[in-house]
Amino acid sequence: MEIRPAATLALCRDTSHGMEVLLLQRTWSATFLPGYFVFPGGAVDQDEAHGREHLAGLQDADVSQIMSLDEGGADYMLAAVRECFEEAGVLLADTATGDPIHADHPARRQRQALFDNEMSLAELCRQHDLTVSLDQLAYLGHWITPPGPPRRFDTRFFVGVAPEHQTASHDGQETIDHVWITPEQALADHRAGQRKIGIPTLRTLRVLSEFDTTSELMRYALANPPEPYPTQAWPAVKKGEPIILEPNAPAYDEAAKLDPEGEGTTHADIVPGEPVNIAAGVTRLTAPNPGVMTGPGTNTYILGHERFTVIDPGPADDAHIQKILELTGGNIEQILVTHTHIDHSPAVRALKDHVDCPVLGWPAPEGIEHDRTFEPDEEPVPGSLIGTEAGDLKVLHTPGHAANHLCYLLVDQGLLFSGDHIMQGTTVIIN
Repeated sequence: MEIRPAATLALCRDTSHGMEVLLLQRTWSATFLPGYFVFPGGAVDQDEAHGREHLAGLQDADVSQIMSLDEGGADYMLAAVRECFEEAGVLLADTATGDPIHADHPARRQRQALFDNEMSLAELCRQHDLTVSLDQLAYLGHWITPPGPPRRFDTRFFVGVAPEHQTASHDGQETIDHVWITPEQALADHRAGQRKIGIPTLRTLRVLSEFDTTSELMRYALANPPEPYPTQAWPAVKKGEPIILEPNAPAYDEAAKLDPEGEGTTHADIVPGEPVNIAAGVTRLTAPNPGVMTGPGTNTYILGHERFTVIDPGPADDAHIQKILELTGGNIEQILVTHTHIDHSPAVRALKDHVDCPVLGWPAPEGIEHDRTFEPDEEPVPGSLIGTEAGDLKVLHTPGHAANHLCYLLVDQGLLFSGDHIMQGTTVIIN
């Protein structure tokens, strides 16, 4: 499926009760996100590049550098300006004297012509001697639609300030309602089930909610463009066959990290029983307990070079336990457990039959899903550091999936051993 370039614009304004942002409600007949509240936006058209002739201030090279593109960054911004005019009736353009256009400017009466593709933004600017100043927009985010939806977009998110002398209105075709609302209220409405809002819009609203005024927001956004998002496909191997991973694929980040030259040597699937060195002094070993709740199996992590720390030894599976002993040579100095569900901690007892080392974790709470045989020697204190040969681990208490759930952060490498606190492609079960 083709991934189309797209742009969207969070249009904001200052009011006496705080900063507001414009949201449009998509028609219920839309193929993509029907009935959802969104920012004005849409696909980048091929004609967008003609609008570069009417830029003021920043040029394409400037914008492309900010957006980590070789060229064409201005086309995304021009698309955001055009879509804002088509969908919301607000035109971010200036007259020949450099003044923002007013509500009665004749260019605003040609909104429908742009919507119907009878006229391009470049033609509108040429006809009315208008310019588009790209420095009135700031680059705020980058999202790529994951596989699954009927359409996929590579979308750049921008933020801008609404001109004082124009009034927003929905187009009545692609959008059926509009609202000026504080980001905090929009988020509250979503939590209450009163507004359908997609994840990229929610994340953007959370960013906007941190600012009281448009000037504060624009200063932040102009000074902090998002980090470049990977767009290059990456080679890997899955079930013995070479494949190409898209940036949103679950295995993409690991393949790019472990195979930086792109030679296609890493596995795109997790194979139980096969150790994988995922970082300096860190090996992942997956237990052979696949299932609905465990995916390909529970991941055990082995840290160190000569004296080893084992995190989440897994289920009481003889083959898995023997593999842990084989990889460590039995030189295990400590065992850490993230939580006591039966796929994470039961192997502790079997390992203790072979090695003499302390076990760290929190006791099992009530519940049949917990390993009641688990007895830690130490209960790690949240915020404390645990030394390993791979570096210090910071203890984090993360209740939710389990009341006694802990995560361990390998501080120097920024690597989080999250147990079941974070899942691939789904949310965790809370109990």
